[in-house]
Amino acid sequence: MKSISEQIAKRQIDSLPLIQNYTCILIRNSSNYKVHGTGVFIKIGHLHLLISAAHVFDDFNELFIPLDNGENLMKPGGRIIVNNPKSSRDNDELDIGIVILDEVTINEIIRTYNFLDENSLLINHRNNYSYNYIIWGYPSSWSKRSISKKSFHSRPFIHFTKCANPIEYQRLNRYKFLNLIVNYDRQNILNFKSKKFSYGPDLFGISGCGLWYINPEDYNENANPKLVGIMTDWPISNRRKLIATRIDAVTEFLRKNENINFPESYLFSIK
Repeated sequence: MKSISEQIAKRQIDSLPLIQNYTCILIRNSSNYKVHGTGVFIKIGHLHLLISAAHVFDDFNELFIPLDNGENLMKPGGRIIVNNPKSSRDNDELDIGIVILDEVTINEIIRTYNFLDENSLLINHRNNYSYNYIIWGYPSSWSKRSISKKSFHSRPFIHFTKCANPIEYQRLNRYKFLNLIVNYDRQNILNFKSKKFSYGPDLFGISGCGLWYINPEDYNENANPKLVGIMTDWPISNRRKLIATRIDAVTEFLRKNENINFPESYLFSIK
């Protein structure tokens, strides 16, 4: 009989193909294939959404999404919504961007990706201090264009992590009700290709990817991972920490401004 930790580890591994199907690379332009960020596809009610960090979408008009195993690039279309920081993006504790995708884009997206169902969004999440979180993003340093194959390829950064000590919220000037801070042990990153631990990458490019949670109290082996946040920041002051904005920020904004029928977050509200 497997221990609880072994069951969670198996569920984490089994979750990776699902997470991959909801996660896209965002390339800044079609000439040099520079990875600019990562995005997550979500469906809430009748809305098909692309979610990322607001600082990624500041260059939205220059962004492309690889399709068909990187052989083709698509320029996403739709109505874009980003928050405006009080001072600068460097001090933006929200940093969330939303694109309500148009029908043409949706039809192109479903050729390669899936949309995460709203039932897999986890609002009102209480921090867990065990290794129950998964990050899946696309670092620029792990991406390249193949001239011979005329395609684009990127190796994902996959990290199993846990919530940081609560004192880090004060140190990093973030809020527990809005943000989630997790650890990045760069010295011990699992390389899924070699199956060995190695030094982790520079994380430029993963902004906008998902922070996923495996509930250790859910004993259903087929339980899917839940999206609890969007990764937004790798603070210069502490490179051993990563900051996410809770998914509540997305659902609350859409509840108030797009009239979606979704449970209310009790952590905060957006006017």
